Amino acid sequence: MMHREFGNHRHKPWSEWSLVAKVLAIAGGIVLVPGLFALVSAITMWLWNELMPAIFRLPQIGFWQAAGLIVLSHILFKGGMGGHRGRGHWRKAKIREAMREHGAEERAE
Repeated sequence: MMHREFGNHRHKPWSEWSLVAKVLAIAGGIVLVPGLFALVSAITMWLWNELMPAIFRLPQIGFWQAAGLIVLSHILFKGGMGGHRGRGHWRKAKIREAMREHGAEERAE
């Protein structure tokens, strides 16, 4: 099997992890992901409530409104839900490949 190297460390693929390691990784994700989202939401709420009413005379917001702002900004600025790169990434890679081929043709002439 192929192992990925990060610095001096080698990481096994998921299929080679022990059952205990898989359970710990999943449990850690179940705790960490919502915990980090709650922390980011609390920081967003605090920053909004400190800055926006004073600067723009906007009302203060609650925790769930801050969480909604994070989700909304992700949808608007990252292009939807999930971690998919979508067709844009594929198109850019195809354009780069075409530019490389075109550059190679010009150098050959």
